[in-house]
Amino acid sequence: MKLKDKVAIVTGAGRGIGQAIAETMAKEGAKVIVAEASERRGGEVANQIKETGGQAIHMRVDVSNSSEIKEVVDSVLKQFGKIDILVNNAGLGQAESFLEGEEQRWDKVIAVNLKGTILFTRAVLDGMIERKQGKIINVASNAGIMGTDYQVVYGASKGGVVAFTKGLAVEMAPHHINVNAICPGFTETPLSSRGRELLPDYFNKMVGNIPWGRPGRPEDHAKVAVFLASDDSEYVTGHCILVDGGMSRV
Repeated sequence: MKLKDKVAIVTGAGRGIGQAIAETMAKEGAKVIVAEASERRGGEVANQIKETGGQAIHMRVDVSNSSEIKEVVDSVLKQFGKIDILVNNAGLGQAESFLEGEEQRWDKVIAVNLKGTILFTRAVLDGMIERKQGKIINVASNAGIMGTDYQVVYGASKGGVVAFTKGLAVEMAPHHINVNAICPGFTETPLSSRGRELLPDYFNKMVGNIPWGRPGRPEDHAKVAVFLASDDSEYVTGHCILVDGGMSRV
């Protein structure tokens, strides 16, 4: 098991990519905190992990709220004594023309996708610095690297995650804390399905542009997350790994 006895927090782990990462890390021996705003979804994922022999607990959190983040981090440290891995996966999508967007929606997308990643990372760093080890894995997007229409503000928020990842990796390297990002392309998740319903022609065109010939699956990203969380990636930091079937090619 690549993550035996590691303590991992996975935000937004109630469905999609976050759920796959939580379940895969648990199979690799990690004690997983399902940090999910939905009591129902978070509880279901934690129970599913336990039913298959893994270790998991659900903790409710709004990642845009620093007080709630602190409560989760304090609780995890009290119960487990450490945090080895943080996966900043919680995110909000956006599938709309920029000209039809609304400021209130933009604020929420940026608060969850970018600010939430920054806040949660800051909350776990003191303990990781003290122990001289830790793995920060941010889930960004290929939209944050290449840019894409109908996801302009979403892409901007994920572009911020990319820049945050690269800058923090340099600052944390002396402390032996790895900071990397996964950049998914179009992936079949409940979030993308909603966008596909709103803009079917756009999403069908996007899938048609994937050289690998299929959309991504949550498990594609979970496998990369396990690599980045394991000792196998000890010398890998500051990277944003495109997991998009060759769609971006940068």
